[in-house]
Amino acid sequence: MKTKMVALFLLSIMALGATGLAAAWWTDKLTITGTVTTGTFGWEWSLKGITISNDPKKIITANAELSKEDHPKTLTITATDVYPCTDLELTFDLHFWGTVPGHLIGITATGTLTLADGTVKPLTDIPPWADLSCEVIDIDSTLSAETGIKTGSIEIKDLISKLIGSQWHQCYHIDLVLKVHWVEEGMTYHNGTPVPNGIDVPQGATLKFDVTVDGVQYNYKP
Repeated sequence: MKTKMVALFLLSIMALGATGLAAAWWTDKLTITGTVTTGTFGWEWSLKGITISNDPKKIITANAELSKEDHPKTLTITATDVYPCTDLELTFDLHFWGTVPGHLIGITATGTLTLADGTVKPLTDIPPWADLSCEVIDIDSTLSAETGIKTGSIEIKDLISKLIGSQWHQCYHIDLVLKVHWVEEGMTYHNGTPVPNGIDVPQGATLKFDVTVDGVQYNYKP
């Protein structure tokens, strides 16, 4: 009898196995899934336009254009046949497009002046015959509160000193008009100071310059 019972039990186990209902080891599964994206960072130039004034005979030609990146890094300006008593105005925008904030840490300028005889002189400052003035036409309100920069006229050196160290968040911007008035003795600069004797725009000369704006991620630690 016992032998028959054992045989029946074994047969039932085998039958369950054949039908997929056999007892199995207990199992469990844990899963971690995720997606990580990195932030974006950077400034860009926007160009509103370049204009010439006080040139009734339309002798001067001027052009400004942006580099071709999605977020333009270079703004190139060219002007030919400039002469005293005329003006060149550049209207542009500095805009922060990144999602991760940044700090402006430097604004520097270098340049050379090549005279008609081929002499090349390095420039350490704005030439006295190029009267450079600046106007802020728009600025992000939070950036304005941080830097103290308001809309209206501002001296270039004051603008630079206020921007250095400022923190920029996405969509912060400052819109500027830079104006160069080519001057000579007997005239006055934009601040009312007389142009010294002997100052004149050199004929046949070429002025080349580069202005560099440097920025880093806001939590950068040197």
